[in-house]
Amino acid sequence: MKHVVLAAALALAAALPAIAQQATQKGPTADAVHEMERQRFGFGELVPGRDSDQKSPRAANFDEAKVGNLFPPPLFASAEDATKAGWEKRRQDLAGLVEDNWVGRIPETAKGLRIVWHKEPLPGRKGYDTEQWSGQVLSPDGRSGPVIDATITFPKRARHVPALIDYAYIWPPNFKLPGPPPPDTRAMVLKRGWAQVDYRPQLLQADTAAQMQQGVIGLVRWPRERHDWGALRAWGWGASRLREELAKDPRIDGSQVSLAGHSRFGKAVLVAAAFDHRFADALVSSSGAGGAKLMRRDFGEAWTNMAGSYAYHWYTPEVMEFAGHKTVADLPVDAHMLIALRAPAPLFVSSGSADKGDAWVDPKGMWVATSLAEPAWGKVYRLPVPPGGGMPEAMVGYRDYPLAFYQHDQGHVPWPSYESFMDHEAKFARR
Repeated sequence: MKHVVLAAALALAAALPAIAQQATQKGPTADAVHEMERQRFGFGELVPGRDSDQKSPRAANFDEAKVGNLFPPPLFASAEDATKAGWEKRRQDLAGLVEDNWVGRIPETAKGLRIVWHKEPLPGRKGYDTEQWSGQVLSPDGRSGPVIDATITFPKRARHVPALIDYAYIWPPNFKLPGPPPPDTRAMVLKRGWAQVDYRPQLLQADTAAQMQQGVIGLVRWPRERHDWGALRAWGWGASRLREELAKDPRIDGSQVSLAGHSRFGKAVLVAAAFDHRFADALVSSSGAGGAKLMRRDFGEAWTNMAGSYAYHWYTPEVMEFAGHKTVADLPVDAHMLIALRAPAPLFVSSGSADKGDAWVDPKGMWVATSLAEPAWGKVYRLPVPPGGGMPEAMVGYRDYPLAFYQHDQGHVPWPSYESFMDHEAKFARR
């Protein structure tokens, strides 16, 4: 039980940036925007999300014997889909299903957006060059929107080095995570001779429905249409534009720009990597529901949590359809299909240990979805995949495959996976 409480505390810590964003802005609340879209599209009354408090009448399930037996939709609709020619069409179909029912479609008008970059040096780590990059987003009619914001640390005299774009949280002033300071993942990246990029996606699209209109989503089209994009897709759009700008810099090898994200940003990195194969590799850490977790497993956080006012802005409004009129059993896609959109490019799915505080994100559910996605790499592209069998042991995992799964022995934290992920990138990313 103490680890469930710890998971809830860490989840609250992750929510603080969004809470702070909403608290500093006047205007509609997240609940009001959520209710507006629910009524506009006629989704009906929604089932409330699960609660980590085991005394709650809506308590989440953490008993493996009670996860249910809902079967996910098949990755391949026919034998032809398991061929390269067939997979090309199947992947297009799956991408459309994932967009329409999960992450949303980027409106065509987004193609007309322009970005004006401003770059300036900053004081930073000794022995490195640090710069602040800010890309002002402008609409076709000249309206000024939000910014793509990043702090980049380059090795001295860098020339065509790999880069890691870390989705970075914006914490409230004077905020400290509980416990001792964690290992420095930035130092891990720099020690490898890479450039390290702190990308702050919340400045492009706020992490709350209350400010959805003020971000790039609202700049492109407001109010949203039923299958329009949410924050995960908007953050990914910004990451792709940042990747493109990095590739123009002679200090960066544009073919070796990778992504890393944890928790909600793990969800975001999975979505970005699935739809943009030009990212060399991606670390998807503890992404859970709405990310790499098989949604049909009743364990920890549920789809109904994703459809509530706290989280639904990450997705298309259509997520509410499967928490009201329909259920997750009616969802035409599941996480293995989202993961498979990444094939044949490398991907590293990671989690902490359930008994150390990561139960809420359902580590086993992420393993199940990853294993169900393997045929996209193995059957279609004849790439090596792990041997059949159960979930690998923590600290062992299946790291030596293009589609990797690794469970570390800590809780809801990303740092224990970084070294293994960078080894994975060195082995499988394009060179």
